[in-house]
Amino acid sequence: MLIVGMFLASLLIVPPVFVFGGYDALANIDGPFKSQALLSQLPHNARIAIYDEDNLTVPVISDGLNFTNNIAEITTLLEGAGHTVEALTEEDILNHDLITADYDVFIMVNNVPRPSIEHLVKEFSLGGGGLLTFHGAVSYLWYGGYIFDSLDQDLGHGVWWGYFSSDSQNITSRHPTMKAYHVNDTVYERANSWATSWEPKLVEGRGNDMIFLMNNASKTDFITAFAIDNHKDGGRIVQLPGDGSSIPADFESIILDSVEWLVPKPRGRIVFDLSHSARIGIDPWDVPYITVWSSTNNFGQFRNLAANHSYTFDKLYPSATGNLTAERLANYDVLVVNWPDLDYTAAERVAVEDWVAGGGSLLVLGDRTGMSGGDTGDVFLNQLLQNFDMSLGTTDVLDFASMTPASGGHLTLESCTSLSIGYRNYLVVIGNATEIWMDGTDIVVAGEEFGRGRAILSADMNIFDNDFLGEESNVRFALNVLNWLSSTDAEILVHTDYLGWNDAVCKALRDLGLSYSLFNTRQYLDDFVDSQSWGLLIYNNVNYFPESTIYDELYAFVNTGGSLILTSFDVDSHPTHPLWSKMGVEWSSSLSGQPSMYIWEASHPVFTEPNNHSMYDYTSNAFFADDGDTVVYFEGHSALAGTTATAQNGSATIVVSDDRKTLFNTIIIDNFGTDEDDSTYADSVELWQNEIVYMMTDPTPPPGDGFPIDTTTLLIIVAGALAVVAIGAIVCRKRGSSAAAKPRKRKKK
Repeated sequence: MLIVGMFLASLLIVPPVFVFGGYDALANIDGPFKSQALLSQLPHNARIAIYDEDNLTVPVISDGLNFTNNIAEITTLLEGAGHTVEALTEEDILNHDLITADYDVFIMVNNVPRPSIEHLVKEFSLGGGGLLTFHGAVSYLWYGGYIFDSLDQDLGHGVWWGYFSSDSQNITSRHPTMKAYHVNDTVYERANSWATSWEPKLVEGRGNDMIFLMNNASKTDFITAFAIDNHKDGGRIVQLPGDGSSIPADFESIILDSVEWLVPKPRGRIVFDLSHSARIGIDPWDVPYITVWSSTNNFGQFRNLAANHSYTFDKLYPSATGNLTAERLANYDVLVVNWPDLDYTAAERVAVEDWVAGGGSLLVLGDRTGMSGGDTGDVFLNQLLQNFDMSLGTTDVLDFASMTPASGGHLTLESCTSLSIGYRNYLVVIGNATEIWMDGTDIVVAGEEFGRGRAILSADMNIFDNDFLGEESNVRFALNVLNWLSSTDAEILVHTDYLGWNDAVCKALRDLGLSYSLFNTRQYLDDFVDSQSWGLLIYNNVNYFPESTIYDELYAFVNTGGSLILTSFDVDSHPTHPLWSKMGVEWSSSLSGQPSMYIWEASHPVFTEPNNHSMYDYTSNAFFADDGDTVVYFEGHSALAGTTATAQNGSATIVVSDDRKTLFNTIIIDNFGTDEDDSTYADSVELWQNEIVYMMTDPTPPPGDGFPIDTTTLLIIVAGALAVVAIGAIVCRKRGSSAAAKPRKRKKK
């Protein structure tokens, strides 16, 4: 009877669901919540390519090494963990199958790429893909320029690295690749001469990007495993001992955790068109597909800038099955084209236009009409843009100059004062297109929102090449362009005035797989807020004192129904501003001296879902002089944490509204940059993830879901059912409940 009642009553309870802009906000996570797991440790179902090389002839550059091709066991291990694994041969890679749109990680198990493909493997890494190398594959990391970017041969073999016999390895870092181990733990491989690098040279080559994971227990400067957290030119790298012939139990978790850490979590995916004989390219090996190669006028630094600001970057090579097709474009968020010396087909023009209208974005780098070596690229580009409201003109300006921002204040102009530009055209802009940069009264850069997508057109192809990128505001404009182009589907607007794209809140969003638009200059708050409808605004103010007008704009956003996560250390500077009462608080006291924050509601989702911290308090680091404020909280709001060990109104530091419209961090949670819960990930990132997920969780069931009977009727049904069960029990008891049960016959086998 009790069970029946509980079952019927449970029909009244409908769990909260993620409803955000009409899509599953955490579609890349297995289920909406992982209450007992750390989100940053959840499997991402990585797409893995393993180099399958039957030709074990050692390239001249790696003379003296012994290679193998043992990929079966690691394939089984990775597939057993839910990852997709494909073996790629030299022929596959020559066919340009190794791209970040299709694979997250490339693995070389004690072998190196054949000379014909070594640059294509490098291209995958430079575009943001992860590399996992084992044993003798470290040779490629040396001669391929991954450790010393100027090195193009394995000069280090026998001097900077070599083979050293051992079976035990000492763990040297508490790192996401080593989640199962702590510093000074020992892991075992079979006794063998494992590839070992010399610590000082690794540091000299990569500096702070180099992380030592294991060393030889008896020779501490002999490094047997390391990671490169790349902030300069491409994706992450992990080097491990082992040749794949057998995988010891100690190394299974290390391999799986390394793959998880290597998987890129991009803000957007970019592709650069090489299929139409681009005038200039990216790398020296692009020569067969471009018209002119120049060591200065190429887009290598632009690619690096994108990859090291959390974008992936591929090249679109000519294909017998079609170049700019809907199928190929569907893999990307941004298509970059520069002056083509090969025309687009009618089908390609339709495919590009449909792709942009559907949410893709286009960066078109045009140029002057008097280009040498053929002057029809402007015609080809104008035909590509024939239904857009901007086009290249017929001018041929031959000088170098600084451009000024257009008066309209386009979002891509944030923090930009001037643009360095060279030989150029002038643009024709009509209708929905908007001028962005001006040469006096002439337009040199324009932008347009086209359907659900966006487009940027430049009158000079060189504004983002190696020669111009470092000039004036060109780098900042390039990042702004990528931010604007890649966030067409963004429903989250983020401001952070500390580390920008590398701040904890941005890392949290990328781990969650959520698209967002970022701005760093508070004066642009109004422009960004008004640019589109936002499901969530995150305003992380930790570094600079804002003007009261910023609080006015935030108040207006919340007052008109917007959802806001606010971090501010500055309540005390404007204690009577109406924003605070809208956030459900009133200033109480100022904080300084690295205060701890104590958890008051340990079971609240902000501390348990998806990252269950199981912590009592958070410890601040001394990043900022002003750590924030404590506040009094009002009815209709809940205080989740504060500076006292138990809840005391007036000591609160995290306050949420009961309707989940506002969440206020009055203490700087970016200060929680350590790893108090020993997860190998920063507490600040995990707390940001939880706050974002909580604010994106709709506590009410969507229309039409759940039990289709109102609560009163269901309670009557439950009561009636209980009565029936009770009466039935009495009747059964009166009709011979004491009779012996009949024995159950066992079937013959």
